[in-house]
Amino acid sequence: MAHLQYMEELIREYLVFRGFASSLKTFDAELKTDKEKSFRVDKIIEQLMQFISNYDLNGIRELWAHFDNHIFSKLESHFIPSVKKLENAVLKLYVINAASNNKPDKVIDFFLKLTPELQNQAEWKDWFVLPYIKNPEENPTFAYHCSKQFQDSLLVSLHNFLASVFQYMPIPTLAHFEEDTNKIVKLEQRNESLKNRLALLMDRAPEANVASCQVEPPAHLLDDFYIIAQENNIGDSQGKSLKNIIRNMGTGSSPVMGRKEGGSGIKKINLSMTRNT
Repeated sequence: MAHLQYMEELIREYLVFRGFASSLKTFDAELKTDKEKSFRVDKIIEQLMQFISNYDLNGIRELWAHFDNHIFSKLESHFIPSVKKLENAVLKLYVINAASNNKPDKVIDFFLKLTPELQNQAEWKDWFVLPYIKNPEENPTFAYHCSKQFQDSLLVSLHNFLASVFQYMPIPTLAHFEEDTNKIVKLEQRNESLKNRLALLMDRAPEANVASCQVEPPAHLLDDFYIIAQENNIGDSQGKSLKNIIRNMGTGSSPVMGRKEGGSGIKKINLSMTRNT
């Protein structure tokens, strides 16, 4: 959602144009504390890693609670296990980082605050001994979580998950402005390209193009209309008027309906109907 940064600039420009100084001040202040970082995944992960490095457990909890309430809660139910798994992985990275860097007070504080929440989860049952482990990287239970492989895997999974969620989540109509503009520009460019190709084809073979558009009518239709025209123009008699021609159509005397093509067309149809019965 990188285009949201452009939308924020437009909003700021509009507020300045209207002279909404108080609104602009509030808008800028809220952007500075924006937990969603304009939905930039790299900035969100960077913030999480900063909380982990600074042993800021409250910061992690507040940030995750924000996403839980405003974004994750709106996902379909089958995404809930993935969200919980990622949250536990982030917490494990935090407490392992504290233990590996000899911060026992942070480890103890972690379990004091989260034990009521974690003690009923099976994947945490072996972690309550962590405050009493001197070298967690040598312990089979915690060795993998102390490795760089675990950290890298978590960051990639978290990045992909957040990127997918942000890509498909509903966004306000205003946020479609740039996307719709790009679509219109592409359509105009496509239209111009097709017009140029058509003009080029017309310039290369104008006679062939004109000839291909001419379609000769069947010969018998020319004959029929010629006869109709002749009957309509014979003499000055009112009996040979166009009304008489129309009245005679279908009676056998019409030059069109009764015209013979190697035998009467009407007779052929009647014969085939007789045979079928």
